[in-house]
Amino acid sequence: MKVYKYISKSALAIMLLAVSCTKGFEDINTNPLLLNKDLVKTEDIFTYVAKRFSFEIHSQSYRISSYSGYYTNPAGGNLFSNNDWSNPHNNFYRQYYINASELERLTRNKPLKNDQNAIARIMKAMIFQHLTDLYGDLPYFQAAEGVLTTILQPVYDKQEDIYINLLKEVKEATAALGTVPDQQSFGNSDIYFQGNVDKWKKLGNSLRLRMAMRIRYAAPQIASEHINDVLFEPLILTNADNMTLKTLNEGIVENENSLYTKSVTSPGNMLVSFTTTDLLGRLNDPRLPIFAKPAVLTGKYLGLPMQVLDESGRYSAGNLSLMTDLFLKPVFTIVLFNAAEVNFLRAEAGNAGITNENAQSYYANGIRLAMEQYSVASGDITTYLASPAGILSGTEENKMEQIINQKWIGNYYNHYESYAEFRRTGYPRIWTGESLGVTNGEIPRRLTYPDVEYQRNEANVVEASNRLQGGNTLTSRIWWDKKAGLPFHHPRQGMFPPEGI
Repeated sequence: MKVYKYISKSALAIMLLAVSCTKGFEDINTNPLLLNKDLVKTEDIFTYVAKRFSFEIHSQSYRISSYSGYYTNPAGGNLFSNNDWSNPHNNFYRQYYINASELERLTRNKPLKNDQNAIARIMKAMIFQHLTDLYGDLPYFQAAEGVLTTILQPVYDKQEDIYINLLKEVKEATAALGTVPDQQSFGNSDIYFQGNVDKWKKLGNSLRLRMAMRIRYAAPQIASEHINDVLFEPLILTNADNMTLKTLNEGIVENENSLYTKSVTSPGNMLVSFTTTDLLGRLNDPRLPIFAKPAVLTGKYLGLPMQVLDESGRYSAGNLSLMTDLFLKPVFTIVLFNAAEVNFLRAEAGNAGITNENAQSYYANGIRLAMEQYSVASGDITTYLASPAGILSGTEENKMEQIINQKWIGNYYNHYESYAEFRRTGYPRIWTGESLGVTNGEIPRRLTYPDVEYQRNEANVVEASNRLQGGNTLTSRIWWDKKAGLPFHHPRQGMFPPEGI
């Protein structure tokens, strides 16, 4: 039974008192109504960070969801235009990362809070990976310091150095879990695992596997070392161990499923993407009717393509597929990391020869786990696995495309992760329309640094921009974006996609 409640932004205030050299000054001059760090409940900070971060992953900017291939706002305009990308930058730094960093500081060197500290370090790493994956080089080593050591103009660290440290942090933090007895657990304030250390170990190891695979093309030796090392550690292997957060239905909008709240105000805009209907349709995937409704006027499945001007009315509301009610309820389970992804990561590693594991076995198991998340009938799963869609075939790259396509389906609406994987691998192949924008019709490779950074930290952001080939643009590639031949185009690129299936 769930006994915790989410907390709002206004419910959390961390006000740390400055240190004075005058004896007795604090006792005399401290306002007794202020909240000092000794009274802050680390459990409340964790709940705040976990909730806000999880909702960000699920309900972020429609542009990122569009770039991932999942969802496009029909009123979104030109998605390939310059934009001030302040929101993700500010949200991650000012809400998630800074509070996770404070949580790590408040639990540091406190034996009774060893596990809380390790969990805070894992969360910090997970949060910052999402952030650096969006922009590339960023302030990291000098970022989110305590109030007494704040650096107003932090250096932009190279993404390579950031990733090496993230991998180190996750490895060390995961190893630290459960090593000290008599712990003060987060308990039900841990809205993911209710303080279950074994599940946090599985998450930490699985996160390291995800991080290592992300840098596969940029740092193959480092990636291989971490991948092969972590395979001997506990991983997320069943859906019972998935990292999830269930939204609430208690009349508080910010605790409800954001897709539900959007559907209340703009019901006709809750469209699936063309990538959804195109990919699942071609694979004859039983999840298509679970994810999408047939269009009202045609009875066919047709998602909204990206960057179409639609002069003909081909993509009017009645011709397009809406999301199913499964995704539009107040209570919805947000999935941040699942067992299917772990299996697809292992399938990719085996396929590429990074490990000696059987790629087909992990590929099939990943599909099965991903389908079971949506309660697909066991008979349908068996039939699908016996079809061409369930069997890896062709060249190593052909198999890679199959693996990532299934990973994209398995991570449905995990926008940030799938946007990163699309850029890393080139899959799925996403059809784009005739509105070329500033990227010449290509999906952006990164987000540009926010305008405010040029006002507040000009020298450092300019230096980081100069390190990018092409400068601070949507088409410049970040450090790990090294795979040759990208971007891959949809086979029908340049032609109107089919009207539906």
